[in-house]
Amino acid sequence: MRLFPKKSVETQAGEIDDPIMRLRFLKVCAAANPEPIVAEPPREGKKGLRGFCFVVLLAGLLAPGYQASDGENPPELRAPRLASSSAVSFSSNAGVNKVWLVDQSNGFETYSNGLRIDDRYETSNETRVFFPVYHRGHVDADQPEWRSEPAGIVYHTTESDQAVFDAEHNANLKRIGQDVLHFLRERRCYHFMIDRFGQVYRVVRESDIAFHAGNSIWGDDQVYYVNLNSSFLGIAFETQTRAEDLPSANAAQIHAARVLTEMLRSKYRIAAQNCVTHAQVSVNPDNMRIGYHTDWAGNFPFLDLGLKDNYAIPPPSIYAFGFTYDPIFVHATGVRLWEGLVLADDQTRSRAISAGVTITQYRTGLRREYKDILKTLKEESVKEAAHASS
Repeated sequence: MRLFPKKSVETQAGEIDDPIMRLRFLKVCAAANPEPIVAEPPREGKKGLRGFCFVVLLAGLLAPGYQASDGENPPELRAPRLASSSAVSFSSNAGVNKVWLVDQSNGFETYSNGLRIDDRYETSNETRVFFPVYHRGHVDADQPEWRSEPAGIVYHTTESDQAVFDAEHNANLKRIGQDVLHFLRERRCYHFMIDRFGQVYRVVRESDIAFHAGNSIWGDDQVYYVNLNSSFLGIAFETQTRAEDLPSANAAQIHAARVLTEMLRSKYRIAAQNCVTHAQVSVNPDNMRIGYHTDWAGNFPFLDLGLKDNYAIPPPSIYAFGFTYDPIFVHATGVRLWEGLVLADDQTRSRAISAGVTITQYRTGLRREYKDILKTLKEESVKEAAHASS
C-alpha cells in the first residue's frame, strides 16, 4: 500500500529548502512506498516540466554517496494523513502474557517468563504518591487528573565506557558494569539497568520516582503526561547511542529487555504505545524544541521486544504543546522517526487551519498552555517542599 501519494511527495519535497532535510524526507517516502516512483513523460507547460525534474532530483538524492549540507530551520512538511500505528488505540494492552513472581530469595527475583532481577543494589527514593495527567482536547493546568500507577516505560542508554565485548576483556567488562551500576544507584537515575551480559538490576524500586526523564512529554488516547519521572518507569541499557541505524544492544540485552518489558506491562497494564525511547519524549522548554536528549533516537529494537515500531507515533510534544525540532535532532534520528515527525507536523497544521489561525499563532497558544503547566507544577513542588519541612 502506498502511504505517500506521488503528487504529495513532489509537492512536499519541493517546499523543503534544506537539502539534508529534503533527503531525509525523501528516504522516508521511499521506505513507506514499496512501489517505485516512475517518471512520466512531461506534460505541456512549466508544471509538467517541474514534475519531471522532481523525479530526476529524487533519483539523484537517493543515489549512494550523496552528501548534503546542514540547514538551519526545520521544514514545514505538508504531509498526508497516514494509516499508521498512530491510528491504533494507545490504551490497547492486547497480547500481553500474564507474568508472575515465582521466587524471591538471596537478593534475586525470578518470574514465570524467565526474567531474573538482581535486587542487591536496590535503593529507595521519593515515593510515588500521585502524578498529574492532562486530558486530550481540554488541557487545564489547574485541573489535572491524578494517578499513581506507572503508565509507561522510557528506554535509555547509559552512554558509559564500552570495552570490547569479548572473553579476553571479561574482567574489564565486569568492572565497568559495576562502576556504572554504583554511579546510577548513587544518583537514583533509573528503575532498572541491563548490563552488557544481559543481567537485569533493579536500581530504584518501582514504588519510587527515578530521575530518568527530566523535561519530557508523551500522551496516549486519553491523556498527556508531562515530566515523566513519576509516571513512567526508566530502563537503561549499558551501551552508547550510535548515529547509524545499527543495533546498539547485544542479543543478551535485547532478550533481557523483552522479558523485563513483558513483566512490567503485565504487572501495570502498560500499553505498548507507551513504551518509548528517551529521544521521543525529551524536550527543551528553553528553546521549545524536542530531542534535548537523543538516546535511542532512531535504532531502538522495538520489534525484538515484542512491541510495534513506535517511532511512527507522532510526538505529542509537537502537536499538543507547540514544540518544533531542528536539523541536529533529525541527523540523530535517522529515517525511522521521521514518519512520526511528519504526522505530528500534519496534525499541527490541520488543527491550525481548523481554528482559522496561522500555524505560528496556533503554536503560540499551545506553548502558553505548556508554560502554564510548568508553572503550576513548580508551585505544587514548592508547596510540597514547604509542607515536608514544617
